[in-house]
Amino acid sequence: MRNKTEEKLIKGLQAFDRLEKSPPSRESFNLMITEIRQRQKKELIIFLIAALLIVSITVLVLINEPVLYAAGQLLFLVVAGIVLYVRKSRVKQHE
Repeated sequence: MRNKTEEKLIKGLQAFDRLEKSPPSRESFNLMITEIRQRQKKELIIFLIAALLIVSITVLVLINEPVLYAAGQLLFLVVAGIVLYVRKSRVKQHE
């Protein structure tokens, strides 16, 4: 298995060496920056909408059903504890 991984790595590096090595032109660089900024703005808007939705739902549940909110928080803590325990035990197995 290790030999296959090494062969894939060598082939990938050889393909990388064959690529064109000239730097991008100023115009294409500016275009790349513009595209990245547009994508970041879109991702930021989606993130803010999702965060606002989550906060709104949390506040509504807390106001209307505080017992349900407390149960959800307790359930989250239990699940998080289980996940951490499982990950910790897996790390110990690999050592």
